[in-house]
Amino acid sequence: MPPALHPLIVHFPFALLTLSVLAQWAGLWRRNPGLSTFAWWTQVWGTIGLALAVGTGLLAKSTVKIPEAALALISTHEQLAFLSASAFAILFFWRIPSSPGLPKGYELLFLVVFTVAVGVMLAGAWFGGEMVYRFGVGVSRTGLQ
Repeated sequence: MPPALHPLIVHFPFALLTLSVLAQWAGLWRRNPGLSTFAWWTQVWGTIGLALAVGTGLLAKSTVKIPEAALALISTHEQLAFLSASAFAILFFWRIPSSPGLPKGYELLFLVVFTVAVGVMLAGAWFGGEMVYRFGVGVSRTGLQ
C-alpha cells in the first residue's frame, strides 16, 4: 500500500468530525433536529474515515523512513490517534440507540466528550503535520535541489 494513501484519507475524518460536533452544538442550542441528523451522519462517516486513517497510518509507518529525531513525534501521534479513534468508536455506539438524536439525559455529557475527542484528534493531526513538515517523514526528496 502506498504511504500516500494515509495523508489522502486523514483530512476527511478531521473535517467531518469537527463539522459534526459544531453542527451538534448548534442543533442543541437552536433545538433544530435537522442539524442533529446532519451531525449524526457526519459522525458516522467521520468515525469510519478515522478508522481508515488509523489503519492506513499503521501501514504507512512500515513503509517510510522515520528519522531518529521524529520518533517521539510518531509515538505521540499514534497514541493520540488510538485514543481519539477509541473515543469516537465509543461515542458512535453510545449514540446508536438514540440516533440521529443524542443519548437521552446525557446530551451535554455526550457533547463535552465529543468536543474533547475532536481536540485530541486535532492534536494528533498536529503531531502528524510536524513529522511531515519538520522532518519530511513520507516526503520524497527526489528532484529537489
